Amino acid sequence: METLAFITRVHPSRPNMLKQCVESVNAQTSADFIHILHRHDASKLGYGKWNANRSLAAIKDISARYIMVLDDDDMLIDPRFVEDFSTLVREKTPEIIFFKGVVHHLGPLPRLAFWGKPPVYGQIASFCSAVRRDVWFEHIREFGRRELGGDFCFISACYRATHDHFWWDRTVARTQKGPGRAKGEKDHA
Repeated sequence: METLAFITRVHPSRPNMLKQCVESVNAQTSADFIHILHRHDASKLGYGKWNANRSLAAIKDISARYIMVLDDDDMLIDPRFVEDFSTLVREKTPEIIFFKGVVHHLGPLPRLAFWGKPPVYGQIASFCSAVRRDVWFEHIREFGRRELGGDFCFISACYRATHDHFWWDRTVARTQKGPGRAKGEKDHA
C-alpha cells in the first residue's frame, strides 16, 4: 500500500491543465504514491461543482494510507513532497496533515492568522491537507453537502471528528492560471 493517493477530478474541457497536473505528480522524487484520475460522467461538457464534489464518494478502491485532493487545475510545486511526506508519516500517524498552498487570486493559504486553528471557509483549499484513509472514508460524503465550499465542508467535518492534527509548515501546491481556467480552455463546470 502506497503512502499517499492523489485524487484528481478530471474536467474534460481542460486537457492542458490536466497534463500539467499529471506532470507535476510524476515529477516527484519518490514513487510512494498512486494517482487516481476521476471523471464521474461521460458528457463532453464536464460537470458542476455539486456533482463533482458528490462523485468523490464513489471512489472505493484507494490503496494508500493518506489521501489528498489535487484537482486538474492544480499542480504540485514541491518535487520532494511525497518523499518527505512518507518520512513524516513513518514517524507520526496523524489523522490530518495540514500544509500550505497558493490559490492564484488569494495567495498563500491558510494565512498565518489561521495557521494551526480549525479550518475557516475561504482560508483553506482542497490541496492544503491530506487525511488518513479511515478519516477519508468516514467523512467523504461531506464533500457533497454544499454546492459551494465542498472542500471546506469535508475538511471541517474531518477536523471536528479527529484530534491528531499535524501542521506541516510547507508549501506544496498551487492553482494554475486563476480559478478553474487556463488560457484557451473553457471551463463548463
